[in-house]
Amino acid sequence: MAIKLTIKDISAGYGAVRALHGVSVQLAQGQTVALLGTNGNGKSTLMKCVMGIVKPDTGSIVLEIDGVSHDLTRMATEEIVNLGVSLVPEGRRLFPKLTVEENLRPGGRRSRATWPSRSRPSRCWRNDAASWRARCPAGSSRCWPSPGP
Repeated sequence: MAIKLTIKDISAGYGAVRALHGVSVQLAQGQTVALLGTNGNGKSTLMKCVMGIVKPDTGSIVLEIDGVSHDLTRMATEEIVNLGVSLVPEGRRLFPKLTVEENLRPGGRRSRATWPSRSRPSRCWRNDAASWRARCPAGSSRCWPSPGP
């Protein structure tokens, strides 16, 4: 399954407050991207635009799955989730008694989601450190492996 996400010239905000001004990003399958910035720089707003929670004023967000394009700016959040897109909230919105992996699983369990089976959250832990971390309590800062000798 080939997947590509293209965010082009997105501008969005909350009333008179503009959080995003012409943001563009393109992600191909297998890429890992981190959004970095101080509070108020639009990281969460961009992710909410991708999920359909915030509707952008301008621009487009297109998810291409096996050559079929889906304009996320014209879809409801539930439709976006059914395509296999999900948002993992910040630490304060997690279930602290569950592990990291247990917090991720619900997003991959939508019956209509089009996740390729090899990418489901329960199967995405590839390296030892990530696999080990997935079994730690959510939000724990003391759950990293100790350094080697």
